[in-house]
Amino acid sequence: MNNRILFGIMCIIFNAYGVPCFMQGRIKTGVWRIILGIITCDIMFVVNLIYGIFLGIKVLKMTDEEFEATKYTFASGIPA
Repeated sequence: MNNRILFGIMCIIFNAYGVPCFMQGRIKTGVWRIILGIITCDIMFVVNLIYGIFLGIKVLKMTDEEFEATKYTFASGIPA
C-alpha cells in the first residue's frame, strides 16, 4: 500500500522532473525528461506536470492488487 500511495503522490508533485522514473530505477527516462524540458523551454515540463496529476490520481484510486497487477511503468504512454 505504501508504495502505491508514495508513487501516486510523487507523480502528482514531481512528475515533471522525472522523480517517479528515478523511483522505479528508470534513470535514462528521468534524465531524458529533464533534458527535454530544458531543450523545449519547459513545454515538456508542463505536459509532464499535467499528465502527472492525472496519472497520480489514477494510481491513488487503484487498489493494491490492481497496482501490482499492472506493474505500472512509464513506458506505457507517458511522454519522455
